[in-house]
Amino acid sequence: MSSFGPNTIYQCKYSYITTDRIPAHVAGPHHSRIRGHKSPQHPSHAPIVAMCLQEPSGLDPTTLANHYSQLCATSITPHSTAAQLGPQQCLDLYSKGLTEAASLQQKSVKESTRKARTTAVRELADWLHAAYATCKRTLQTVTPEDLLVYFTQHWLPNHAGSGTAAGELIAAPSSLSGVKFHLATEFELLGRTGDWDTTTQQGNPMHSMQVRSMLKGYANHATELGYQKRGAVPLTQAEMHTFLSSMHQMLSNSTDTAQQLLLVRDGLLFSILWQTCYRRFNAGGVRLANIVLPTGGNAVPYLVPNKLQPGAILHLLPDTTKNKKGGHSSVTLTCDILCLSTWLQLAVAQYAAAGQPITNYLTRPLQVGTKTHTEKGMTCSNAWARLTKYLKELGMYTGQSVHSTRRGSMIHKQLQMHDTLKEIGEAAMCSEQNAKYYTDTHRPTRYRS
Repeated sequence: MSSFGPNTIYQCKYSYITTDRIPAHVAGPHHSRIRGHKSPQHPSHAPIVAMCLQEPSGLDPTTLANHYSQLCATSITPHSTAAQLGPQQCLDLYSKGLTEAASLQQKSVKESTRKARTTAVRELADWLHAAYATCKRTLQTVTPEDLLVYFTQHWLPNHAGSGTAAGELIAAPSSLSGVKFHLATEFELLGRTGDWDTTTQQGNPMHSMQVRSMLKGYANHATELGYQKRGAVPLTQAEMHTFLSSMHQMLSNSTDTAQQLLLVRDGLLFSILWQTCYRRFNAGGVRLANIVLPTGGNAVPYLVPNKLQPGAILHLLPDTTKNKKGGHSSVTLTCDILCLSTWLQLAVAQYAAAGQPITNYLTRPLQVGTKTHTEKGMTCSNAWARLTKYLKELGMYTGQSVHSTRRGSMIHKQLQMHDTLKEIGEAAMCSEQNAKYYTDTHRPTRYRS
């Protein structure tokens, strides 16, 4: 069969398809005279209808796959009345469409991830530029061998900040893996996809045996030197109580409205970090609509003013999570200085009195050069800067980071509340393995300067 013609019968398993009505004496008793009608001889079988315009040109796998795809594809005939776009209209359409698509694509990752990738790519680009006169390499042409030289002679020596058992400073293997991830992503965005092919010199240079082996070898080398991955300095419950009590006292003593707003905002942020075990970007992104009752429905009407007793449970829903999609963190209200309900009531009252009511995000950053809070969440860097600022002012700083609240809270849940690793992982919205990592009190601590 080469094609369909008038009155042609095409048998397709349990269906008989005709291109037109045909006389009964031609069709016979077992053939339908109506186009696409299933044979009455096989009423129990669903018809398999194929718009087969021609036989496959060959039986090799690629030809058969293409042929079958055409059989399954939707047959569409463009409307003849559709207006034809001129050359310039097409150019404008594509320019606008691709620009908007690129803008949306950038939002596929968090802003912090995009900034980290930009930093990693810029450092490599600067190194390639310095060697360009001799090597003639760019991001479009860099090879695995170039990357090996870059890592060993530039990146590793310039990022040595983690100590070993012998006191030597080296770059953390996890940091090197992070750079590898960001550069691999950048090469994919540049169209350099797939595993590296040494014969054709095509593909993603980060996805090469040479680079993979070097990264694995460096991790083994760091272990031989006595390197151990370090954790954040944990903040204990007693330290958090002293810290937030001091902030509350500073708030009571302040007569400056702008300063009061910052204090109550930051107190709310730190109470959320402690009670939820959240990462800082999760805590900074909490909205009013994210605070819900376990039975459903928004919990804010029960919190402002507070109508709930100590022991009541709320669920906080983060906008994004790092390791899990969806889910929630359960918070047991204590209604004391450590509790987000205490700080939320203060924040709602203070911001309403200042004419900047909380309507969406709970903790909002200041607009640059103003005393007005912009409608977006606090960033990781902002949260870390504010935490270290207060700790230093209170004489409590011993190298903590914002992960100190997360680690301290998880250790508290394990040692004082006797939660299991599974329960801690659920509360912190991380895997059980990560919960074990955070709660390991024997792990070396990283003290930030």
